[in-house]
Amino acid sequence: MHFSNEFQTIYIRYSDKIYRYLYIQTRDPYLAEDITSETFLRAWKKWREIKQDYIQALLFKIARNILIDYWRREKDKKKISLELTTEMGIEPSYDEDLIEKIHKDEKVKGLNVALGKLAKNLREVVILRFMEELSAREAAGVIGTTEGNIRILQFRALRKLKEFLNEK
Repeated sequence: MHFSNEFQTIYIRYSDKIYRYLYIQTRDPYLAEDITSETFLRAWKKWREIKQDYIQALLFKIARNILIDYWRREKDKKKISLELTTEMGIEPSYDEDLIEKIHKDEKVKGLNVALGKLAKNLREVVILRFMEELSAREAAGVIGTTEGNIRILQFRALRKLKEFLNEK
């Protein structure tokens, strides 16, 4: 298979997953689009060096690192919410079908709110393990920790989610 065809196949297979991961983390469709694009740009630049067996975990790791860098840079800045942008008459340019799909995928009413209450590290484990269906090993590689720690964080996250969902 030709180099660009291989990459195109990878992009088609994983771009929605990377976008969904970033959208859930940021709740900002524009930022999620930007970081998704940057993720694949960085992967493209290193394409010949990448081991194809671990491409999904690597893409998530690249996306996560870009997001962490963004959060560090934007720590003190206020972000404009999607609601305010819409109120100002600026129409969003994201794929509304994909956003609809994301909301439909949330099986439990209130899960979105409960996820938002979780600490970032716990929320990230839930997203990677259950929404993106990464193995504990893959999630550990993305986050930079051990499989055992992923399982501990997963247990804590699920316990907290259950508490939050039972509060209603």
